This record gives sequence, C-alpha cells and structure tokens, in this order.
Amino acid sequence: MNVIRFLQRKTESSFLYDYKTVQQALRFMRSHGCREIPVVNQDGFYLGTIDEGDFLWHMIDYGGYEQVKENKIGSFVRKGNVPAVKITATDDELRNAALCSSFVPIVDDRGVFVGIVARRDIIQYLAEQIRTSPTMVTA
Repeated sequence: MNVIRFLQRKTESSFLYDYKTVQQALRFMRSHGCREIPVVNQDGFYLGTIDEGDFLWHMIDYGGYEQVKENKIGSFVRKGNVPAVKITATDDELRNAALCSSFVPIVDDRGVFVGIVARRDIIQYLAEQIRTSPTMVTA
C-alpha cells in the first residue's frame, strides 16, 4: 500500500482556509456535502479539521449563528484533532490514522497540506486484496 496510490491531491479535495468565516465555511460544506473538512492557513500548512459539531458548539458558546457568522474558523479549529500523516507514511501509519476519521490529511515533510486519503479507498483496496488472495484466512 502506498500513500500516493490513494492520494486525492489538494486540487481534487475539499478544504478550507483558516481566514474563512463561519458563514462561508458552512455554505461551502453544505454545497460540497462535507461533514468534516481539513483547515489550512494561508501558507498551506495543515492546522486541523473542523466538523459540524465544532460549529454547533461555537454557536452555543457565543450566542447563536447571528453572533458568530463573521468569526474566522481559524479561531476555533481543533488543532491536532485529526493528525496528518506524511506523504512518506508506512502502511501501518496510514491504516491506523484511517481508523480515527473518514479521511486522513496528508502533508509533505514541511507540514504543508498536499491532499487527503479517504478511508473508503483504503477499505476498498484491502477488500480487493482479500478477495484476490489465494489463501483466505478465516476465523
């Protein structure tokens, strides 16, 4: 298994910049069908992932949507909640990271976001390996 095989490059995946407002982010997520999404800064460095619950709790904490719709998402993104793996990650590192989220953020050696690997793609690959394996292990 190779990270590159599964990589959805930054240009092919959805992500948000930390300077986007709550209103802009929610509209983007709704139009793209995202429930969680990576957040990067202006230099492209991966900061963390933000999900629908983060927006909900932010609205509850600060008095509702009208009060927070102009807030920048960088002010409440949960840094490190979905750790990124390097593009040179081992198979085990990629599989373990995929257990925690529906996607794995991928960064280069500098920490710059280069794309994601969807957990679905890893599962499909592993299922295909089992299906085509000459010796199937049964429990």
